[in-house]
Amino acid sequence: MKNNLKLGILILMVLGFGWALFSLVLPFSTEMLLVAGLSILFMTLIHERYVFLYGISIILSYGIFLTVFAFFFTQRPELEIMYVYSHLLFTGFILSFWLLLNQIKQIGYEASELHRQVQLLQKYHGETDILTVNEFTEQAQWVLKTTERRQEEAWFVEITIDTKNKRTQQNIKESLERATLSTIRQKFDLATSTGQSIYLLLKDIDEEGVRLMMERYRDKVKQELNLLDSPYKVRKEQVSNLNELSRALGKAI
Repeated sequence: MKNNLKLGILILMVLGFGWALFSLVLPFSTEMLLVAGLSILFMTLIHERYVFLYGISIILSYGIFLTVFAFFFTQRPELEIMYVYSHLLFTGFILSFWLLLNQIKQIGYEASELHRQVQLLQKYHGETDILTVNEFTEQAQWVLKTTERRQEEAWFVEITIDTKNKRTQQNIKESLERATLSTIRQKFDLATSTGQSIYLLLKDIDEEGVRLMMERYRDKVKQELNLLDSPYKVRKEQVSNLNELSRALGKAI
């Protein structure tokens, strides 16, 4: 609500100053409108750190021009007052447009930050309900502490899509995620995905159990995709604590 009010006020200010520049008969009004229009385009395109510097520079430049012109070529006091009005309106327009740009960019930054925080708070990806990477890491801490205390084995598995066809990668990934969720043991194992890889953390299982689970996984993928050759590669390693899992994820990512 506060941002909307600020944005509305700034838009009205820009429109007000712009209307005044266009409608009032002032010295150099045509040139001033041309410079104002070009300034809108230029301030929109340049990097935000230079916008204010440009605005101040163009305001001072116009002020210096009017001062020099009035000193050498103008002898009527009423025209000098018109120069002051012209410069004040031009200054108001440029500064209000700078404030409007700044407010719009601030709203954009806040929206991006909010989106990032929402992603961090999300537990599941929307397409297949597989864990997000952040949630996977959070739950993995508890799983590894439990396995370490009970002296159980835990295995990290990386499944990487092995196809160069970008058109089919997303479809294959979603199929692999569905096969993953139907293969792992619910409430025991964890699964997440990022990029073109799927990561598993299998709890209380030995190497032979991992092999059998991956065979079931291969069969489910074949049923899901109806392919003769597996469209993925598998890498697995035993992990016993969070540091080893972090290293394994580091190698994967």
